[in-house]
Amino acid sequence: MNLETMEIEYNRARKLTDKSDIESLEEAINVFDSLEDYKDSKKFRDIAVSKLNEAKAELDKKMEEDYNRALFLMENKKSAQRLDQAIKLLNDLGDYKDSAELKEKCIELRKKVMIKDKKGLDRFKLLGYLCAGIGVIVVAFLIMAIIWNIVSNGGN
Repeated sequence: MNLETMEIEYNRARKLTDKSDIESLEEAINVFDSLEDYKDSKKFRDIAVSKLNEAKAELDKKMEEDYNRALFLMENKKSAQRLDQAIKLLNDLGDYKDSAELKEKCIELRKKVMIKDKKGLDRFKLLGYLCAGIGVIVVAFLIMAIIWNIVSNGGN
């Protein structure tokens, strides 16, 4: 690598080191490795490695938090909406721990909750129909009572 190319790569790696995403930091480390002893490449490589370790630790922490949140949502399976949130979290986690297997379990739980919710809704509808039917019967009896009263009083 000629001196001009080394300077360009060095400056590019320095800019990458200013970023905080894992991909940029890994690229910066690779560039500094290729530059070997050029200027203070080793010093900035160490800085990039340190930042990379921090970024990975932060990512691991977030993934663990999302994983635990998904577990909580699964254990408190009160609604399909909560299970949908858990499925999304587990999907975003990819191959973290047993996220893929948990996602499949969560999908099955969601199906069961949906069936249960549908049965509950069907029962609620049935109760509504029953109440409406009783209401019609009550109104019919009231009309019959009014008619009976009119007929037995001779229209007075």
